[in-house]
Amino acid sequence: MIYLPDTNAVSNFLRGNNPALTARMHEEFPCLRLSALVVAEREFGILHHRSGLKYRRAFKALVSSVPIEVFSREDASHYAGLRSFLEKRGQGIDPIDTLIAAQALRLGATVVTHNVKEFSRVPGLHVEDWQSP
Repeated sequence: MIYLPDTNAVSNFLRGNNPALTARMHEEFPCLRLSALVVAEREFGILHHRSGLKYRRAFKALVSSVPIEVFSREDASHYAGLRSFLEKRGQGIDPIDTLIAAQALRLGATVVTHNVKEFSRVPGLHVEDWQSP
């Protein structure tokens, strides 16, 4: 099993403000992968919001201990088809979330998110919310 947390799940984990999420992330740690897209989003957030030292250290520790999945050519192809499919049905989702969903589909991964409603629009995508007890 591979778990691919979205940007908000990673951010909430790093803040340590959700006991249910923190416990599950530690429990499933060997199965976690980080999307390079999520890493990029968090890098931007750290620069843009001038995150505190504790948050920056937690982020550095996370990215040094969890495998990072690059966004591949195959992911790009999945993304194009997925975005087209969703938009034709008037069910488009956030572009970064669409990219993460495409990557998760290629990996056969489960997306970890609190935004289940949006990710559930993606056919065949496994989604779990670890932030709700």
